[in-house]
Amino acid sequence: MNRKYIFLDIDGTLYSVAQGGIPASAEQAIFAARHNGHKIFLCTGRSLAEIVSYLDYKCDGFIMGAGAMVYAERKRIFDHPIPEEDVTRFRQLLDSMGLGYSLEGSAGAYCSPAGYEKLLWYFSGGAKDRSVQIANAEKNCTYPVSYGDEESDHIYKICAFGDSWEPKYPELEKRLQEPYILTQSMNLPDDHFCIGEITNGQINKGTGIGHVLSYYGGSVEDTIGIGDSSNDIPMFKAVHHAIAMGNATPVTKEAADWVTADIGSHGILIAFLHENLITVQQYDELLEALARQEGSQR
Repeated sequence: MNRKYIFLDIDGTLYSVAQGGIPASAEQAIFAARHNGHKIFLCTGRSLAEIVSYLDYKCDGFIMGAGAMVYAERKRIFDHPIPEEDVTRFRQLLDSMGLGYSLEGSAGAYCSPAGYEKLLWYFSGGAKDRSVQIANAEKNCTYPVSYGDEESDHIYKICAFGDSWEPKYPELEKRLQEPYILTQSMNLPDDHFCIGEITNGQINKGTGIGHVLSYYGGSVEDTIGIGDSSNDIPMFKAVHHAIAMGNATPVTKEAADWVTADIGSHGILIAFLHENLITVQQYDELLEALARQEGSQR
């Protein structure tokens, strides 16, 4: 097989809110693809702190902060935090608009009270016990803002949390100044949960992919991107073949070349077979092993 460079979003692509983790079929597909000689990169809006549980994951590198920090072979090859004065300005703006926020840095994600409550729910895995929710959040290095702030950490992305997209997020977008942009990364109206990401518009997942290819001397012709939300569209534009998850937003599916199954229905595994990253034999063996495992747990 010709080596491919595969870029995988985390939230909604690898990480399932419903399961509170990564589906076993996705983990096994990644293991098999790397065994076949392909390179796997997690390409996420999360900061370094928020992927701490993934640092020992079987992959070849990370694009974090929606492109603001890039690692390949455990080497940091690109680093561009948000200037401190801009972080302070955005905090004041979000407070004035009644939106919660999370400052995503190298050592932690620091949340306003409203932002913290949203992320406690997100990382809960369905748990109702608050102590369990807090423990799960801390596993992802997510803390109240009093734990630390931009004065003691570099911030790479800011998330704004609300109950619905209208009317606050369009107003927030108007009040941002160049080069910053607002991207809708999640909108779960039934759960009253929205995330808008504030990032440098000149830096995105696509520019992060460019740094990875430069490091390896790789070709765009050998790249595949898989994602589920609007912040994955720059990634889609930078790769040769873009795949949307079955649970992706309509605009993300429209931007993709192909749509796989939902995250909870072996979406990654099916996509890897479709792209010939794994063989039909490997696919069948993985499905059989998963079926046996599920049977033994009943």
